[in-house]
Amino acid sequence: MAKWSRGYENLRCYVRFAFWLTHKRIIVSGLKNIPKDKPIIFAANHQNALMDPLALVCTNPLQTVWLTRADIFKIKAVKSFLKFMKMIPIYRIRDGKENLSNNEEIFNYVTQTLENKESVALFPEAAHSGKRQMLSHKKAIPRIAFETEEKNNFELDLKLVPVGIFYDHYWKFNRTLIVQYGEPLNIDAYKERYAENQQNAMLTLRDEIHGQLTPLLMQINSTAHYSDYEDIRMIAGKEYAKKTNFNLDPDLQIFQAEQDLVSRIEQVEANHPEVFEHIKKKLDSYVRETGKVGVSDDQVVKASSTHFLNLIFRLVGALVSIPIFLFGFLFNALPYFIPRILFTRKLKDKAFVSSFNFALGLVLFPLFYLIEFGLIWFFSGYLIYSALSLILMPFAGKIAYNLLLFYQDLMQVFKLRIFNQKSFKRLKILRSDFIYAIEFSIS
Repeated sequence: MAKWSRGYENLRCYVRFAFWLTHKRIIVSGLKNIPKDKPIIFAANHQNALMDPLALVCTNPLQTVWLTRADIFKIKAVKSFLKFMKMIPIYRIRDGKENLSNNEEIFNYVTQTLENKESVALFPEAAHSGKRQMLSHKKAIPRIAFETEEKNNFELDLKLVPVGIFYDHYWKFNRTLIVQYGEPLNIDAYKERYAENQQNAMLTLRDEIHGQLTPLLMQINSTAHYSDYEDIRMIAGKEYAKKTNFNLDPDLQIFQAEQDLVSRIEQVEANHPEVFEHIKKKLDSYVRETGKVGVSDDQVVKASSTHFLNLIFRLVGALVSIPIFLFGFLFNALPYFIPRILFTRKLKDKAFVSSFNFALGLVLFPLFYLIEFGLIWFFSGYLIYSALSLILMPFAGKIAYNLLLFYQDLMQVFKLRIFNQKSFKRLKILRSDFIYAIEFSIS
């Protein structure tokens, strides 16, 4: 499994293409931090089930062996796929004490993989949360790292690379993904500490991994006000990004501005709870009003920046683009909606929604494309036009989805600017009051 595989690489090319289709943008930072010709352990945060390992599989060139929570191997439909994607189960206490002994064989295999200067990866949290909150870290990574180095007299030069994964939304199609590879930790730096006290060394390394991961992800520490912080981040983050300077990349700039904003608001909550309550009241008023009117914050912002003449041009553009939308919608609607209507609604763990839709889409979309290709060829009699349609289908689907979002936003903006001006004015005032409260509190 650890050896380089042509079949794996071919499949990865397809999965990468599917990843590109299903994401608005994928930003990868810090690839230079991945050592060459060294044994590597990747330690990533875990918030979105199968999509998290795929985020690494699709953003770095290594064929990494993944240690994955054992319970997902019970799903027969994906078990073979997981194994082919170099994923092996690691057992936790919740999987049954009788299964914990299986980890010895797993750890031995991982040690052999690292001795061959290959890479392995696992999640230090050992579970996913579905929230922008890291769970407490376990000792699996320190144990593997130290046991591997100990067997090799600390001469293996094992590197541990922290990886931060961020989605602007966990479940939605066409989201933005940011994957950041942090600076590697040298395991041999802990040699003396490990010789003195193995338990202490493992706890120290565990905490160091947590500390190195935190700057690479969005960490919201509050549990009581988690949803409020999410709303603050999404509504005020872009405004805050305009007045700060963190990164030249626009998406990384917004991400890092939101990180800083969340941290500052947490300080406000801790040191000035009355100010935080004032912010929360302003936020609640605005969120309640957007819900009442049936618009999103993005649509309020777009309505505020759209002049009447621009609105007319957008309306003309929408009418002209309808044939393109219909082509993309016609050939992609069924494979898109089938898993969402028939299956994902029944999933008990919502963190698997995105993973299930993606995995099923890998099969359904090419299947439907081939059927549709055959139908076009049968009814038209032209192979070249049928083949061209087949090539264009996935790209047309991506365009159609973006056009659908454009139509929805345009309808809401038109509604606010033309038919619901009173509510629009109130929304602008409430939003402005909230943004001002944020800026005043952190100034």
